[in-house]
Amino acid sequence: MTEKKTTKKSKEAKELSSQNESVLEKYLRKGWLDMPNSDFCAQDRKRVGEWLARDFYLGDYNDVKSIDLSRENIASTNHLGRDEALFYRNRYLEAAKSIPAEFWPDVRLVCIENKELKGDETVPPQSLINKHCVYLHKSLLNMGLNRLIKHYLQKNKKSS
Repeated sequence: MTEKKTTKKSKEAKELSSQNESVLEKYLRKGWLDMPNSDFCAQDRKRVGEWLARDFYLGDYNDVKSIDLSRENIASTNHLGRDEALFYRNRYLEAAKSIPAEFWPDVRLVCIENKELKGDETVPPQSLINKHCVYLHKSLLNMGLNRLIKHYLQKNKKSS
């Protein structure tokens, strides 16, 4: 009887942890971020995807406001949040520009929107065509993340 309770609790714990993990973490766990004959590992792809998402959310696209320059006493602390958001926003835009247009929809869907890649909705989900379509999207995601890694590596070399 205690074995059944522990098994039930462990299943519930696994379900909760899988609900809290991001799509990138799920793809890493399933091995879908691995690419044969690549210079980069799956952990690198996950890390740059998280950096892109962090820059997007810290860039605070919905809340970047202009400063009223007609006011005389503007405290420097008011600029700190705006300047920091603009820094992340510019970093996100530079990173997004480094990803080719054919890879961008898949990278944005997984990294920014945290949604899973889907196949063609007009075909049955278990069909071979749909499975090939999902595989294509995963390959495009990985190639886009590879470009993102190269972008961040180049940026680090320039700053050094």
